[in-house]
Amino acid sequence: MQEHNAIIRIGNTVIAKHAQQQQQQTPQKGTFTFTIKNEVSPHLMQSIGDMASFEAASVLTLRDYLKRCHRATELYSALRLVHDLGRQMEALIAGGRGIACIGVDDVAVMLHRDSDAFTHADSDSSSSTLGNSRLDPRFLFLNDRLIFEVDESDGALLIDRALTKPKSNDDAATAFMSPELLETLNNKAKASASGGGVHFKTAYYSAAQLVIYFLLNVVVMDSGHRVEDSEQEEHLRPIKGTKLYWFLLRCLNRVPSERKYVYI
Repeated sequence: MQEHNAIIRIGNTVIAKHAQQQQQQTPQKGTFTFTIKNEVSPHLMQSIGDMASFEAASVLTLRDYLKRCHRATELYSALRLVHDLGRQMEALIAGGRGIACIGVDDVAVMLHRDSDAFTHADSDSSSSTLGNSRLDPRFLFLNDRLIFEVDESDGALLIDRALTKPKSNDDAATAFMSPELLETLNNKAKASASGGGVHFKTAYYSAAQLVIYFLLNVVVMDSGHRVEDSEQEEHLRPIKGTKLYWFLLRCLNRVPSERKYVYI
């Protein structure tokens, strides 16, 4: 029996790696078999589908991945982040659950190559992996402590345990929160009276913030005030007019129920 070593813990989720390196039946040399376990949240495990066991070269938290690549991220990786988070949120919503917020410590990144770097001389080489989508990074939200039941009557998240808002703008990446979630946390009396419920599409806003931070290294909203539309669009100027730009604006709609997680 192969020994397992826990390498990442996110909430109650544990990612473990087989001690023995895989030699056969892998898409690339230097890969290992990893497993994901969470004995507390069956809804989270259902949302990751067949990723409960996977092969990769390494696994990092999103925070460590950004450090590793020195914040030099790629558009295709940002689109993969959009896709993977959307697939998980769809599965969770189908099971009557939603995500309150997402931060850089809540997402794991599966890496299948050490670097995307290449030179003109070897870009057409059979050994080049750039452009092979099977080897692109994959992303999984794994913090079950941020998953709550959704009220079928109005789509509200039934937040029944405490959430910690970022203490400062510099700390915002630990938990990107929608304006309505911040308002609820700021008004404890209101939160107590309403059960702390916000619409499940609060996750769309949070995911959009995370994607913007990932690609543009910009925090869309300070912890203390709501960003004006003009300021928001200024943040997105580098990608203005792209499909990703319009996708993000749909997610950042001020009216929670009107947000759409649609990339077209």
